[in-house]
Amino acid sequence: MRLLICKPVNALVIALVAAVILCCPLKAAAQETRGTIRGTVTDQNGAAVPGAVVTVTDLARGTSITLTTNGEGFYQATYLLPGTYRITVESSGFKKYMQSNVVLQIGQTIEQDVTLEVGGTQEVVNVTTDNPPLETAKSDLSQTVDRKRISELPLVHGDPYTLISLSPGVSFTGSARLDRPFEPTHIVGYAIDGTRGNRSDLTIDGAPSTATANANEVIASYVPPTDIIQEFKVQTATFDAQFGNTEGGVTSISIKSGTNQLHGSIYYWTEPGGLAANDFFGNSRGQARPYTYSNRFGGNVNGPVYLPWLYNGRDRTFFLFGYEGIRDSRPRFDAGANTFVPTEALRNGDFSAYASNITIYNPYTRRPNPNAPGQYIADPFPGNIIPQNLISPVAKAILKYYSLPKQPGLLGNIFDSTLTEKTDPYDNFTFRVDQVVNSKNRLFVRGSWYNRDSHYNDYMGTPATGVNFKFISRQGVIDDVHAFNATTVLNVRYGYNRFIRWQDQEEDARGFDLTLLGFPAYYNNLVPADVRRFPRFDFPANTILGTGFSNEFRPNDIHSFSAILNKTITTHSVKFGGELRIYREDSRFTSNDQTGQFIFDNTYTRQNSASGTDWNGLQAFAAFLLGLPTTMQIVRRADYSEYSKTWGFFVQDDWRVNSRLTLNLGLRYEVETPLVERNNKSVSGFDFNYVQPVEAIARARLAANPVQGIDPNNFNVRGGLLFAGKDTGSGLYETPKDTFLPRLGFAYQLNDKTVLRGGFGLFAGFLGQRRGDVIQPGYTRTTVMPLTVNANGAPIPYSMSAPFANITILEPVGNALGRQTGLGTSISFFNQHPKVSKQARWQIGIQRELPGGFVAEAVYVGNYGYDIEISRNINALPNQYLNTDNFRSAAMNSTNSFLTAQVPNPFAGLPEFQGTSLFNATIARSQLLRPYPQFGDITTTNNDGKSWYNAGQFSLQKRFSQGYTVQLSYTFSKWLQATEYLNAGDPKPTKMISDQDAPHRLSVSWIYSPPFGKGRRFLSEPNWLLNALVGGWQLQGVYTYQSGFPVNFSNDAFYNGGKISIDHPTVSRWFNTDAFTSVLNASSNAATPVSHLRTLPFRFSDVRVDPINNVDLSLLKDIFFREEMRLQLRFEAINAFNEPLFPGPVVNPTSPTFGQISASNQNNYARRVQLGIKFLF
Repeated sequence: MRLLICKPVNALVIALVAAVILCCPLKAAAQETRGTIRGTVTDQNGAAVPGAVVTVTDLARGTSITLTTNGEGFYQATYLLPGTYRITVESSGFKKYMQSNVVLQIGQTIEQDVTLEVGGTQEVVNVTTDNPPLETAKSDLSQTVDRKRISELPLVHGDPYTLISLSPGVSFTGSARLDRPFEPTHIVGYAIDGTRGNRSDLTIDGAPSTATANANEVIASYVPPTDIIQEFKVQTATFDAQFGNTEGGVTSISIKSGTNQLHGSIYYWTEPGGLAANDFFGNSRGQARPYTYSNRFGGNVNGPVYLPWLYNGRDRTFFLFGYEGIRDSRPRFDAGANTFVPTEALRNGDFSAYASNITIYNPYTRRPNPNAPGQYIADPFPGNIIPQNLISPVAKAILKYYSLPKQPGLLGNIFDSTLTEKTDPYDNFTFRVDQVVNSKNRLFVRGSWYNRDSHYNDYMGTPATGVNFKFISRQGVIDDVHAFNATTVLNVRYGYNRFIRWQDQEEDARGFDLTLLGFPAYYNNLVPADVRRFPRFDFPANTILGTGFSNEFRPNDIHSFSAILNKTITTHSVKFGGELRIYREDSRFTSNDQTGQFIFDNTYTRQNSASGTDWNGLQAFAAFLLGLPTTMQIVRRADYSEYSKTWGFFVQDDWRVNSRLTLNLGLRYEVETPLVERNNKSVSGFDFNYVQPVEAIARARLAANPVQGIDPNNFNVRGGLLFAGKDTGSGLYETPKDTFLPRLGFAYQLNDKTVLRGGFGLFAGFLGQRRGDVIQPGYTRTTVMPLTVNANGAPIPYSMSAPFANITILEPVGNALGRQTGLGTSISFFNQHPKVSKQARWQIGIQRELPGGFVAEAVYVGNYGYDIEISRNINALPNQYLNTDNFRSAAMNSTNSFLTAQVPNPFAGLPEFQGTSLFNATIARSQLLRPYPQFGDITTTNNDGKSWYNAGQFSLQKRFSQGYTVQLSYTFSKWLQATEYLNAGDPKPTKMISDQDAPHRLSVSWIYSPPFGKGRRFLSEPNWLLNALVGGWQLQGVYTYQSGFPVNFSNDAFYNGGKISIDHPTVSRWFNTDAFTSVLNASSNAATPVSHLRTLPFRFSDVRVDPINNVDLSLLKDIFFREEMRLQLRFEAINAFNEPLFPGPVVNPTSPTFGQISASNQNNYARRVQLGIKFLF
């Protein structure tokens, strides 16, 4: 990355730039990481002292800001870097006041009042007391993690975002197995005070540090190494109108700035695989622990810019440079208990070893079932063995690319502890330069970037498996602060953020020759060579065949421009300004479904349509051997280039009413533009009134060949897609323009040790590019080999030996088909009149300074979310057709037979439906009963969602003194939401417990240095050897407990009543399965609701997954060479007590493992040991 640093512009140019920005309705301003020191200067009688000269000096850099108090004696120094300051106050007729060691933390406002004593200015009053630990200037709830905690608490792989978990009101929603700094989605997966995980803002040095993940989610686009971070702050609730681009939470990081002294570090960490523990499931299976290793190394150097004989930058120019690298290796494939590759016998069609578990039926013997009219029946293969002449030569060729089992038996036979070629080389760089231009102007510029080049899932070592996955991050920021006078300060900033996802199959799978798999030569010609890959084969989860990767090249950019003008008026600290963010994403897909996707299940190899569930995917594998996929499809996929903008305007007044009361008053106005595809290659909306030309034909056919339940005269074929730039403007929906967000907060100091704080504010959610990607039917088209059935409803097989033969591949046509685009398929479109999701947040709490340097805070927090955007299928079968019985009754079977019966298809053979299931001669009656029968599901969004969050939060902390520091936070909460429809045809979403509700969360961090050694309480004057033995030791740790999230009962089931939760869940019985009709107490048929109106909630508050219960411990030893130079030795145990975090239980009532935890791996890693050595100077 190349950064151009121009000469500093003068104040007039800065003011003009700011004026241009502020004249537009800009987005709420960037999240500020620098702090403020302010206060009132009075005499001993309490009268204000105007005209006093206040000097605020950064002790580490030697830089100063000089101010003059106004008529109320008020002063304010803004945009101060975190650090230690000295405050000097001088006024004629008074003694000179000097207070040192004023510690300013990230984003903090310190109210430092000064009382001057009568006397000569040559006399000095030195104040040495620490600044008060209470927050008297702001109503915000926040948690600051200081430099000592960042550098010395045990952090897995040095990931700083782990420290978010120390804050009250925060719960972890990500995956504990994706914990490295280059796994950006999960390391910032935290829900904050009723805001869902991955929905809060992340900033570094005030500039955005996010990228788009899934719809309505953000990720950490850049993760700085811990050694270059000065401080870290999590604001769980802020009532400052400056803060935007978030539904409430803000995580801010301040990068170190150089000082007048040269400082730095060099470190090396290793995670020896031989010291790691085995996990719960590995131990239970008797499997050896896979060998792994991880090495992390790097360092930083910072100080004044000094060029001998040319330039001395002390007090003016400072630099920082940091680097971190990671080299690690994990198992190629670490699945175990429920995963397998086919044995030699299975490859030859011999299923006899599993005859007691599953029977393989011959699809070529199908015939009408005399005992079940309208259904079919088939005969089993003799001996459960498929004859060799029926095994597909294509299947045989494909199997050559998959290894044989590494272990005996079936389940878990792929496991091999020696396969350790999953590598993740990672390199991370940062530089920063700070310049004091003059007494009125300060500037800094920073550039950061990292590269990750991963190779994983190559568990076969052939083109059939393996992914090359890259993350590329680039970030830059330039920031200028200009003081026009003592009361007026302007800050302007530009930030650039780029995050690239690049994923493809390994090189030997690119441009793959399909004839090597026995496919005919014409198949090669169907797929352009630049996107041709080893095809995709999809099986039930147990079977390790097929790739299924989503290959893509996807750069994501954010440009941010901000300007904030700060003005001190009497005791009002007023600021106004804003920020413009431009979000852009480009995408080019080369997914292997563009080569072809073959999906296998037991449709052809079961006895009949009423047969039960497949057993470990063996019937599906039998279908593969026979060369009979249930579905074959090929995709022509479009590229896209999309963008949106956010802007707004804010004004904030922090009014110090008197020495005890401060009010925070603000208003923000936001506008976020709609998503735009640069070339208009996207659907926008839906024309509900459009009469499809095929309507007349369909009505005539229904009149000629009636279908029970369908009135030909009222059979409407209405509605069609609208396209950007053709039917609507380039914006894919309308822009909401009514987003006014008031903020109100207060801090009232009851006495010198107690502060009452509270606030209320509105916060806005996402639209634009962060909300989701463009929709491209017509530009992306999928050709499906339609599944056909005979008169008895039995599927008519087609072979993969001749894929996509005798059909026309649907090539992209863009918007040429207009409202007839997507006929016969499922479609989606944008809500043309969206609202901005909002959260109303409020809090009231009390903060109290306790003896011993402790500060405690207790707070009530409330959050009401409304206008929440939720997904809706507007083409669901209406509820009136569904059965309401709570058991598999004869009436339910009758309803199901009526709805699923194959009837004459009024769309059969029409060219508009070619390549879809609606092209077939028959169709399920339920399709014709849909509101828009010419389509499958039609997905859009509405703003009917709501949420309710209430919490009591408690925190206790003590700064480091007397050899120890501690930080504790506890949250007790309840989170309800109405964001899901139990049935697609329901009129409104159902209120239930949130899927991210964690009623209890406790986190404790501590650092303890035993009182032995030089300068300590005991053995304070030892000789060198004794001090080396007993001095410099330190023990630190982090404990986290978090209630498990509610189990999600995604499968409908018959609830029989009674308590579902049990007092002591086990892996073999996680909840009371007797409360349901299941295969454990009935037949599979009786356990399966069909054509059923669901009443069972998705979640119950008392049935939850396993809680997080984790302890990380660290022991370090400092060996001092002199005061500023030491060697540090570290021993860290992550998950020190090897506590497993179990995945959720099976919730499918037709599964024999219903209610059990049957996954192959636990959701966290077993205990790992990190050994480190660091040299600091």
